[in-house]
Amino acid sequence: MTEPMIATDGEPSTRAAVAAGPPPRAHRFVGPVTAGLLVLLGVLSYLAFAPPSARDAGAPREEFSAARALVHLREIAQRPHATGSADNARVREYLVATARELGARVRVESAPVVRPDWGNPFPAATVHNVVAEIPGTGPGTSGGKAVLLVAHYDSVPTGPGAADNGAAVAAMLETMRALSAGGGVPNDVVFLFTDGEEIGALGAQSFVNRNDLGEYGVVLNWEARGSHGPVMMFETSAGNAALIDAFAATGSRPVANSMAYEVYKRMPNGTDFTVFRDAGATGLNAAFLEGFHEYHSVRDSVDSLSRDSVQHHGETMLGMVRALGVTDLRSLASADAVYFDLFARALVHYPAGWALPLALLTLLGLAALIAVGAHRSRLRYTRLLAVAGTGLAVVVVSAALVLGLWLAVVTIRPGLAALPLSEPYDRGLFGSGFCLVAAAVLLGAGRLLRRLRPAEIISGTLALGGVLLLIVVLTVPGASYLFQWPLLAGLPALWMAVRRDVWWQPALSALAPAVAVVLFVPLVVSLFTALGIPLGAVAVAVAALAGVLLLPLVRRPGRSAVTAAVLALALVGAGVVASGFTAGQPRPNALLYVQDPASGGSRWFSPGPGPDEWTRRVLGDGPSRADGALYFPEQDEQDGWAAPAPDLKLPEPEVRTVADRTDGDVRTLTFGVRSVRDAWRLQVRLPREPVRACTVAGVRMDAATLAEDIEDTRDIVLHYTGAGGEIEISCEIRAGTPLPVDVTDFSPGLPGAAEALVGPRPDTTVPIAFGFAPDDAAVVRRITTL
Repeated sequence: MTEPMIATDGEPSTRAAVAAGPPPRAHRFVGPVTAGLLVLLGVLSYLAFAPPSARDAGAPREEFSAARALVHLREIAQRPHATGSADNARVREYLVATARELGARVRVESAPVVRPDWGNPFPAATVHNVVAEIPGTGPGTSGGKAVLLVAHYDSVPTGPGAADNGAAVAAMLETMRALSAGGGVPNDVVFLFTDGEEIGALGAQSFVNRNDLGEYGVVLNWEARGSHGPVMMFETSAGNAALIDAFAATGSRPVANSMAYEVYKRMPNGTDFTVFRDAGATGLNAAFLEGFHEYHSVRDSVDSLSRDSVQHHGETMLGMVRALGVTDLRSLASADAVYFDLFARALVHYPAGWALPLALLTLLGLAALIAVGAHRSRLRYTRLLAVAGTGLAVVVVSAALVLGLWLAVVTIRPGLAALPLSEPYDRGLFGSGFCLVAAAVLLGAGRLLRRLRPAEIISGTLALGGVLLLIVVLTVPGASYLFQWPLLAGLPALWMAVRRDVWWQPALSALAPAVAVVLFVPLVVSLFTALGIPLGAVAVAVAALAGVLLLPLVRRPGRSAVTAAVLALALVGAGVVASGFTAGQPRPNALLYVQDPASGGSRWFSPGPGPDEWTRRVLGDGPSRADGALYFPEQDEQDGWAAPAPDLKLPEPEVRTVADRTDGDVRTLTFGVRSVRDAWRLQVRLPREPVRACTVAGVRMDAATLAEDIEDTRDIVLHYTGAGGEIEISCEIRAGTPLPVDVTDFSPGLPGAAEALVGPRPDTTVPIAFGFAPDDAAVVRRITTL
């Protein structure tokens, strides 16, 4: 047989191409058609990443209806209902009454609780959990074990909490109704509405302290970190294979992947589920994540909430209850699974134990094809390594350029620092621009490799994927699917390239990118959502990893790299232009009135990059820099601006000695602390020395616990939320040693006299969302020595 002649650029000659397949004119259409199909596949993957349409009140009674759930939500999310507030009690009473009307056995568990394991400051409160039980039709199915659904009903003090977490609470009530209407399930189902999640998962901790988790076979927690988007199952307990089977059978749109599981379990974030997971419970955690600017803010209202997201919450919830309600919950303990969804319509899952054998078989096949190609002189190892190195450079350069571009954006628009996590409103412009940066780098790399043989480019890209697969399968096996299946799909193209079947090679070269598009597009979208645009370089690096597989298809990009770069800069530039603050996209700000005789009297304090038109009314044009860490040790961003304020003579918190006794060299001092203003939170600060131990809410924190959690700080800080009266703290100190007690109380919003001084907030501003920086408050401090 006559070997095809090789053209000077490494491509088969025209005569060889004709011999290998259809004529050149037909061959020219393969590339554009393949590219078009890949783009279509990417668009479909993106569009599929959406929740189901909301059902109206006319839906069958045994099915979930977002419209029926919203009846409850409008009652719940009328106003902020933070732990310890009057509205928190109002919501609790509504939950109790509604659950009883739906036929549940209801109890309220109230108790003071503190989280010593949370760290400094230590959160504490008196919480009130609502527990509603629907008896099963065959409780012997699981030996008496029940399904436990969990959602917290408290909100942050700055917003009505329609999404976080009113949507889940309302969905649980509607699930309770639909479950009863459908005849129930064999297993008991318990609906737990926890209090105090926003201040340290205190309700969940209280439930674990008071109840035997052995009575519950599975815990299903429901959350939100935004106002819309699909419900994503992002966390499970260890040994999740049986749970994943149940999740796949819910009948709703399963959005989940084990990459998220691997990432989240290595992050410091926590929800109510964290408490149950750490206590040894089996279960999973799900939430919708889009709409970050409504999170913890005054705009987290019913009007801002997506009805479709509520529907997805409920369909997933009801589906899980019905799947697990007929399961022997004693059999849920199993091995871990690798899992991922396809177009949010099907969940592929298999034991994690298969990941390594699959990877080894795939890598052996890759190594064999590379060896055959080298033996037949179809590829050279040096060029293979050059392609792999180029692919790695695409990832690194793309991420570096995006990082540099973002730094330029925040330099041009320093006001973005006023937004929570600096996340811009027009995130779509920035996200699209960043992805085009990666595309430009990829197309440029394709031009550099244009003279190499197809077998060299394909083997180089697959070799890079093979190295990554081996690393991932040995360290984070749950993420191995991202490289396993594109790599396996790429082997036929390498086989054809080794054979020099020119006609089929471009089409087969699209198999690996096609699989990567389906797997990576939802992941990249999720990363942009979860991490935010300021960390977009991470999402772009992941996108570039998938894009490297396109190198065999972009060997003649022409000027497309320049076009992509220009479009990228245009989109990012449009984002910069559109990032000014308006009534539709307001600037978050905060103003606090601080009355602190120990630090020079009363002053105004405002966090953020600088005064704006509202805060400048009292801060003036020359405020001084100030650190709010004394009052807000839990905040990541405490720096701000301060100016003198008039003395409004707000009542100081009270401190009194309850008991004082000395036994040997130990003085045990019990003291009571109370906010005369009935403030929402009390902060008690004690010096680390000479304190040996403190008892709060019946929990003794000894010197070892305090030393571990306080680390390098000099003070012990306790946050007691929703006190509603006097709280008692007992501390053991060295005999004969006085104890300075530093007490500060906080109430949401400015006092009336302070509001009159500053005037109404302009409609181009909005209060800072809770948890990202100090928010509007009246702060009064007092230091007493006992």
